[in-house]
Amino acid sequence: MKRFFLIIALIYTFINSGFCQSSYFGDRFFKSISLRTDTLSYNTDSHYIKYQDAYHLFFKGISSSQVVEVRLFPVHNANIKNLNLLPSRDFEIIDSVAYVNDSHYRAKIEYHNLFETQLPVLIFEVNKSEGKAVNYELKLFPYFKPEVRKLSEPIELFAGEEKTINLGGRHLFNVATPNEWQETDGFEYSLSRSSDFLSIDIRPKRTGSKTLEIPLKTKRPVLSDTLTLSHTLPPLHLPFHIKPSRLQFINTDKETIFHDPVSMRSEEIQIDYHPDIRMNRTYRIENQQERGGQLIAEITPKSVVGNRIICDIRTYFLHRVSNGYLYIKDGARTLYMTNFNIVYRPEITNIEILREGRDWTSNLSVFPGENIEVKIEGSGLYHTHIDFDGCISRRDSIRLSDQVVFYNLKIPADLPRRKIVLFMNNSITQHELLVREHQKPAPFNFISINYGTENISITQPHFNQPVLYSETVKDINIIFHPDSIDIGDDFKGKQYINIEVRLLDNNNRLLDIQTINNVVVCPGSNSLRYAFYDASDCNAPILNLNDYLIRKTYHLDAFSQIIITFKHNENRYSSVGHNRKITIILERKSKFDIQVSFPAGLLVKEFKEAGIGNLSGISTSVLAEFSFYDSKQLGRLRPYRIGAGFIALNAFNFNESANITRDIGLVVMGAIEPVNKNAKFSVPIYLGAGYLLKNNDAFAIFGPGIRFQF
Repeated sequence: MKRFFLIIALIYTFINSGFCQSSYFGDRFFKSISLRTDTLSYNTDSHYIKYQDAYHLFFKGISSSQVVEVRLFPVHNANIKNLNLLPSRDFEIIDSVAYVNDSHYRAKIEYHNLFETQLPVLIFEVNKSEGKAVNYELKLFPYFKPEVRKLSEPIELFAGEEKTINLGGRHLFNVATPNEWQETDGFEYSLSRSSDFLSIDIRPKRTGSKTLEIPLKTKRPVLSDTLTLSHTLPPLHLPFHIKPSRLQFINTDKETIFHDPVSMRSEEIQIDYHPDIRMNRTYRIENQQERGGQLIAEITPKSVVGNRIICDIRTYFLHRVSNGYLYIKDGARTLYMTNFNIVYRPEITNIEILREGRDWTSNLSVFPGENIEVKIEGSGLYHTHIDFDGCISRRDSIRLSDQVVFYNLKIPADLPRRKIVLFMNNSITQHELLVREHQKPAPFNFISINYGTENISITQPHFNQPVLYSETVKDINIIFHPDSIDIGDDFKGKQYINIEVRLLDNNNRLLDIQTINNVVVCPGSNSLRYAFYDASDCNAPILNLNDYLIRKTYHLDAFSQIIITFKHNENRYSSVGHNRKITIILERKSKFDIQVSFPAGLLVKEFKEAGIGNLSGISTSVLAEFSFYDSKQLGRLRPYRIGAGFIALNAFNFNESANITRDIGLVVMGAIEPVNKNAKFSVPIYLGAGYLLKNNDAFAIFGPGIRFQF
């Protein structure tokens, strides 16, 4: 019996030890899940491994934008009505979940950046037959196994020489690189990593043909051939052929030393300690190992501090590391090797800027949000780093010399200062760029006009032709919309506008003309540069034109014209500005006036008398008349009018005959007259009816008249 329980305990321990991961996976929905990448397949029976207290399905990552196919095999009677894969920002669903061959569900996804995705998961929405839905989570672990390219030939080194070797490969980002130097029996080395290379700094200690074995580890675990997690990679073997060196390389603490050709001042540096170097002795530094080399500098050791020697160095000639090694000599005898740059002390003598489509200019005014190229001239600029305070800059690595360097510069749109100071090697200089605000003519969509009850943008097609307005123009308000000037990073700056207003009567005679110069509209608070605009000369958002006109708009007669011209002030801009002309015509349907006319030869029919009536002599009529304008011809009256008033029949007939009837009547009368509006004399035809006050009789009249126009 004890043996039976012992066997049961061993089986339980074996199941939970991780050696049988397949026995762990299994739930009420799926008996197995597989994942396929290219030709490789992974499943929960073999690759479902516990990591950081949770089980993950491990698979080998190949590329950043990797395509993965997932298959889910449901258990018998899984009670699954529908299955959906929930979207994620880590991947794009290529093929949605589909039930295939009545055996399994399948979906295909493509990851956006699998290298950067930390512990991705797939979440499936399982809809049960009874209508309930639950989420099922499958944790994934893509592992990237680094592969370092091997060397085909041994590398030649000299004893004591330090060299950097760059090795390419795949998935090098997963290689763990300690920052400190490592030491073996024959080498000292340091491991570092860039995006494309594994860099190895090596210092050989012994001569001969040797192989350096470098153990490699991963940052994130990988799956071994035995399906166990490991951070260990096969070691890297690098073959070397170490040659003996007659000279020891002496390192300096400075890569660059500045040359002063005028004062020949000395500079303090530190070099590697060597017991044979004597204090307060001056050594020559030449550019060749043999005799007759050019004197580049002189170095004098002063004191020893730890494993370093403090020295004074005085330079005599320029040198670059790329030109070859330097040799430290005692007299004519070469003792050590070294190398460093000797350049002129950095100095800026001239700065120019270039904008796209323009020429180089020494005007150092720049504008927020623009991209420019900056040319800096001087000396010692090759190894100099220049920063532009508050800006994003990039040095051109191709066009580069000691005398000239080029920088591509992005001026931030929200730069909070008026000057951009130049820093050279983290030290402030006296040079600076001046930040100016944009001043470009903006389209007039920030201006509206109101001559009635609504604001209308002056850029509307409504104003592409004269506007007919039938009401009295009490006021004309010009409304400015500052928030429509600077939109995003499209800066236009302060707008300087001239407004001309002309008033013409219906015969195009000038009634009034006024020009409002230098109307200034500043961008609104939505602008990123709002706080930097000088608002002292900005106009109010509403401008009433009647405040400037002598002849007010509400006194204008019918068919008078109001002509308003908007134009950018050309003296304020370097480019052509915008202009807009608006014409408003005061349209009227009718005209009311008091008319005095002299009808003659009227046929007067009194209703009490028989017959067709009698002809009158010259009469006088005073009528309140309405005239009507032609809708097809602006300002031209129609050939008829109608009015009501008084008529004095036979007022100018002085014949004393008894047949002459003089009377005054109340009359409603219409007239038809020639359409020539410029005629001073016309003969209209009258037709009307009225009531005679003396005879107490109604009457009708018809006949010609005489009309004078002054």
